[in-house]
Amino acid sequence: MNNNDNKFRAGIVSVTFRQYEYKNLIRYIKATDLSCVEWGSDIHVPYDNSQKAANVAVEMQKNNLVSASYGSYYRLGNSDNTPEMFSMILNNAKILGVPMIRVWGGTTGSSNLDEKDKQDIIKDVLNIAGTAKKENIKISLEYHANTITDTIESTIKFIKEVRKQENGDNVYLYWQPNQNRDFFTNKAELMLVCPYLSNVHVFAWERENRFALDFHREHWENYINIIKNNSGKNHDFLLEFVKDDLVEQMTEDAKVLVELINK
Repeated sequence: MNNNDNKFRAGIVSVTFRQYEYKNLIRYIKATDLSCVEWGSDIHVPYDNSQKAANVAVEMQKNNLVSASYGSYYRLGNSDNTPEMFSMILNNAKILGVPMIRVWGGTTGSSNLDEKDKQDIIKDVLNIAGTAKKENIKISLEYHANTITDTIESTIKFIKEVRKQENGDNVYLYWQPNQNRDFFTNKAELMLVCPYLSNVHVFAWERENRFALDFHREHWENYINIIKNNSGKNHDFLLEFVKDDLVEQMTEDAKVLVELINK
């Protein structure tokens, strides 16, 4: 528990280790102090494979681990989207027992979106948010380049417009530091995102270079304190992009992350 009594958990994004079969990945996670996993819908739990979702859910329960979220690759506003596609994603999320589905804010950077594109994204997210709300599952957008959430200005404008509308209260934002921006810019952006924040992707990355999490320990102390002091909600902090994609590095990063969120 932190000072404000909101609960923080340490976990990992399964796509960090796409190369490992889910049972092996769970075994590696179990050997650390991590407690939760965001399962990706590309490799480990494909959105159209409910049996795989059931198998993962059973294995997680056996190992006393929690599925934190379902990391889908549903692209809001994409003309290829169908109700059946989101229905399958939602069904897998229910099987996994997650409270959150991650989606992406379209396929194009915000500077290249016209007003119709933006409204298509908003309409889509409100529609799926309403559907998911009936199952007590939240929708959260990846905070990412080449989407409507690729700048802080576009992100805040988007989420404020969404929150004004029906089912908008079921839409949240992920956050992660941008490896191409400096620490102070990332801190300032996090402050603005905090009121809408769900989960956090955790890594130490500067431009083309990834580092052990301990290299950015001071950065993450600051980020976590900002969230503690400004959010008032529960959050999962999920490791991603570990240095050299090594399990051994994940083990070391897990120790640092658990120390930081329990500080």
